[in-house]
Amino acid sequence: MFSRERDLKGALSVDLPLSVVIPVYNAEDYLALSVGAILSQSFHEFELILVDDGSTDRSGEICEEYAKQDNRIKVYHKPNGGHSSAVNYGLERMTGKYVMICDTDDYYEPNAFEIAVNRIEASPDCDTVIFAIYRPDKEPVEDPASKVTFEKRVIDRCLLSGQTYAYCDIGFHIESTWAKIMRAEVIRKHHVRMPEHLFLDEDAVYCLHLFQHCRKVAFDSHHIYHYEIRYDSFCHKYSDVAVKMLPLILQEQERYLEKYHPNDLEYSEANDLAVFAWFNEAEEHYFFNENNTLSGKQVYQEYKKLLQEETVCKHVSRIKAQKGDSLMRRFRLALYRHPTYPMFQLYRRLKKQK
Repeated sequence: MFSRERDLKGALSVDLPLSVVIPVYNAEDYLALSVGAILSQSFHEFELILVDDGSTDRSGEICEEYAKQDNRIKVYHKPNGGHSSAVNYGLERMTGKYVMICDTDDYYEPNAFEIAVNRIEASPDCDTVIFAIYRPDKEPVEDPASKVTFEKRVIDRCLLSGQTYAYCDIGFHIESTWAKIMRAEVIRKHHVRMPEHLFLDEDAVYCLHLFQHCRKVAFDSHHIYHYEIRYDSFCHKYSDVAVKMLPLILQEQERYLEKYHPNDLEYSEANDLAVFAWFNEAEEHYFFNENNTLSGKQVYQEYKKLLQEETVCKHVSRIKAQKGDSLMRRFRLALYRHPTYPMFQLYRRLKKQK
């Protein structure tokens, strides 16, 4: 079962090490912040695994310089394979009882590891604790764990559908690998890894598999992680990645359902709804992006082609209109099923007005 436990009941002595994994790619401008915050932690019994994923700048050299200064740091260099492959590389080499992950452009609070290790040690039956985060674009919510209405099926359906906003709005990124402390034995025993063929939603798929094998997952109100928004990052720039990834995301989640939740209608319906979430991404970063120089007709043809892709079409055909659906959502569903050019043009205009 999942719980909403959140407060520490006094300090605990911790004897077993923590592994911290940072995937590194062309991050020479950010390593000082992320690594510096880790080396300044009040909790000292950890190994820091830096995985240089074929960086072309000085990132690899900087990692080696840090390793010379602190014997807790292990540096690995590998050919470029993407974020997921770098995280997996680190997970396969961790030796700690627990593991935490950090992106190179983010950083942890100075007492984050102490709070995290004490928290999970205080609950021997808890395999993952999700912590609140700081975001530069949002005011932190006071005691966010008290505002979480949660059970395992709810969070699974949120991850499958891409609808995690209710958690994000109060400071919990349930779909991300960072701002969590995880029991390493669960990851080792069940070989929980990130799907390396995905370049979007890979964290959410990882979390689906992780939570599947956890006895309990808890929320904690401590804001231990600083999430930095980089507008030049992969997630924010003009790209057709969401267009290419949508069928693959749906297929990867289908495999998860076939393995763990076959014939579960609620889970299957949640996966169908991922079409809405990832078309939003594709529209924002590609189809309706101001940097897209294609004509309206050309954009429409590409949009229609994605809707007619076999996997996407299958999921669209299964989506059922709900009583509380907005007019825009109903219109989108009608467009997805019968993508005429006039409907597409109207939808595009409506999106620009929002």
